[in-house]
Amino acid sequence: MIDFKNYINKILVFHYPEKAGYWNSITKCCISEKPLELGEYYLDFSSKAAYPNQFSEDGIPLFNYGNQSNIEQPVVIAQYALGLGSLLAKDNFNNPQLEKKFLNVTDWFVNNKENVKDGTGWFIKILHPHYGLNAPWISAMAQGEAISVLTRAAKISKNDLYEKIAIDALVPFEYDVKDGGIVNYFKTIPVYEEAPSTPKTMAVLNGFIFSLFGLYDLYLLNKNKKAYSLFNNGIESLVKLLPYYDFKYWSNYFLYEYPRKYYSSYTYHILVTEQLKALYILTGESILNNYAKKWDKYSKSFIKKNIALFHKVFFSNKINP
Repeated sequence: MIDFKNYINKILVFHYPEKAGYWNSITKCCISEKPLELGEYYLDFSSKAAYPNQFSEDGIPLFNYGNQSNIEQPVVIAQYALGLGSLLAKDNFNNPQLEKKFLNVTDWFVNNKENVKDGTGWFIKILHPHYGLNAPWISAMAQGEAISVLTRAAKISKNDLYEKIAIDALVPFEYDVKDGGIVNYFKTIPVYEEAPSTPKTMAVLNGFIFSLFGLYDLYLLNKNKKAYSLFNNGIESLVKLLPYYDFKYWSNYFLYEYPRKYYSSYTYHILVTEQLKALYILTGESILNNYAKKWDKYSKSFIKKNIALFHKVFFSNKINP
């Protein structure tokens, strides 16, 4: 089912980014130096706290995709929680009402965790048959963002249960997609999959990076060696993969159809640029900074932006991502 309203919004924001709706809102890097301990999230997610759709009786955002009924989708829930966390950080983590709301949403991850191998995961119950994704499926993006939520809840509440579940959520990062995990391979390079398709690797860039943020958050919380190793492995892969996402004037959304080009929407292009800025601050890896600067220039070029828009409108035959 094509969401034409969302698609038209993506087109408009190429030139009018202030018109971006909730799903395409721009989240900028909000750290300026490498954190020594767990604190505010790496992107300003405060806009994600203004969820525009329905909520459950328990205060959990509900998500509707196409003709499929309202569901509790872990990525949507995690991003809403991170939005509350961003607002909480702006109040120096001194807002009891916001904290209660944040912890209530975090408890969804406690109450809805499922077994994955000998660990924990949260499954997405949306059908994407054209990508070989049949519900339910596990997602590196959901795992990483859930860890980011749980680690902050652990620090705020001093409740060890949140930390334990975050640690258990590392397990899917140790298994290949074919074995029920979230690791796929593009040209032998391992990637943490936002959408673990079995026909071929999708390698959606933003989801990969969100998973890395979660791994680093767990390291900051308790110096977890496994999380740090998984993070470093992911950075090593990312450095190798970035050239495949670069058109020399715009960014590629994913690698599923490679070498066919799938142009990022304007807000997605900005998102991955801001993610790379944050990762550079965390790692000091110069290649990440080089791509962030290069992609930032692309988005500010009238010509390059319009070339990308033209291709997005006329040559992208799938318009849902």
